[in-house]
Amino acid sequence: MKNPFPSAGIIVATVFGAGCIPVAPGTAGSLVSAGLFLIIRQTSVITWVLCLCFLVLGYWGCSAGRKKWGGDPSKVVIDEFAGCWISCMAVPSNWGIAGIAAAFILFRIFDIFKPWPVSVFDRMKSAAGILLDDVAAGIMAALVIILGSVIHGAL
Repeated sequence: MKNPFPSAGIIVATVFGAGCIPVAPGTAGSLVSAGLFLIIRQTSVITWVLCLCFLVLGYWGCSAGRKKWGGDPSKVVIDEFAGCWISCMAVPSNWGIAGIAAAFILFRIFDIFKPWPVSVFDRMKSAAGILLDDVAAGIMAALVIILGSVIHGAL
């Protein structure tokens, strides 16, 4: 008899089922990330440790998702979760929810439109490629947030 319960890797890959919604699953995974970040962002050491954990879990989840569904399945959103988390980490604490919203939006723009270097990783046909295109999108969004912070501080 086939096990009706998903494996731990699939639970991670879909971020506890967020990737299973029929419309915009990547946005759902990113929203879960931004929401969680907003809740626990008070301790920067914890956010860095969690980021490293999400990257490791992200690779594992992407591998499990590729094994189960092949290619770069839309149900696998742990990569969006990790990428959005990276973008949120750049938000200055005094920017509040508006800053997290900006990080979320910037991340989604870079993830959807896949400018260089995001597109380079997107063409990789591996679990690493699935994860790294979102990491690159997160880093690009973080850089925009940091630039905005510097410009805002200079005004």
